[in-house]
Amino acid sequence: MERGSFVLGHQLTSDQLDARILNYPTITVPERKHTLNTTPVGIDRAILFDDGAYNNRDIQLIIGFEGKQSNSNIQKFLSALDTGKYIDFQMYSDPDYTYQVIRQSTGTIARPTYSDSYRELTITLSSAPYRYVEPAQTATITTNQSTLVNPTKYLAKPYIRIVGDGAITLTVNGVDYKFTNVTGSIELDSAMQNVWWVNGGVMVNENAKMAIGPFPTLKPDNNTVKVSTGTATIEPRWRTL
Repeated sequence: MERGSFVLGHQLTSDQLDARILNYPTITVPERKHTLNTTPVGIDRAILFDDGAYNNRDIQLIIGFEGKQSNSNIQKFLSALDTGKYIDFQMYSDPDYTYQVIRQSTGTIARPTYSDSYRELTITLSSAPYRYVEPAQTATITTNQSTLVNPTKYLAKPYIRIVGDGAITLTVNGVDYKFTNVTGSIELDSAMQNVWWVNGGVMVNENAKMAIGPFPTLKPDNNTVKVSTGTATIEPRWRTL
């Protein structure tokens, strides 16, 4: 990526907005979620409860917008963020990863005295703690066992689409995930912990077709995967802090 460039939502680019990131983005390291219990008597430290998760991180940006459409392009940038859900964001400073961001803070828009058209937007974005390996990879899984190699040191929560009918078992690292009465295909998102089927463009909840239990995850290093029948497409969503 060129210096200062970015892509928002895989669609809106810095070139389309005639914009560039002016600073080297300041990105905080996410805070681990801990709870400390200081009430026990006679113990020389607080009791630690680890939630096994992280708080969001902040990304501080200064973006310069050129041209007569600078005000309009700032509004395009902000409206792309203000959708009520996380949006993928890729920056020149970290081109091998995608962040998932939302706008929570206020921002400032400045105009230097020497220009009627140039604007600078200073803003802090809130990002989900993990950043995801870019470009996203997919793998096709069959009844023959395949190996997926997680290049990071963190668990991945994949998206999986299984094509087949009837009873299907997905096996990940020796653990069976069973599905019943599949009609054509079924999809699951381990991050959102949802199972669904797309019928005529409409998503139909299919959680009842998956046996109760945890959703599959992919550990660091080697992961073995297969299906009992049909095929599966896996987007691993490799991620790191």
